[in-house]
Amino acid sequence: MASVVLSEAEKLYIVHGVQEDLRVDGRGCEDYRCAEVETDVVSNTSGSARVKLGETDILVGIKAEMGTPKLEKPDEGYLEFFVDWLVY
Repeated sequence: MASVVLSEAEKLYIVHGVQEDLRVDGRGCEDYRCAEVETDVVSNTSGSARVKLGETDILVGIKAEMGTPKLEKPDEGYLEFFVDWLVY
């Protein structure tokens, strides 16, 4: 796992925010944003979902197709996955 290096100022900012029960967007530490999840929203995909979290709206579509084995490796098939996502 990648490590994240924080400056002393960033660490103090985080600690003070927790101590004062405040986040950058004004919510308290235990306040949450409503989440909406829809599935199968894009018809020409193997699977898709739309997630709304506060002002964030994410749409993801996934396609999976089985490929024909290559001539030099007839006993080995393969899967191809295509993933598209959009955040707005």
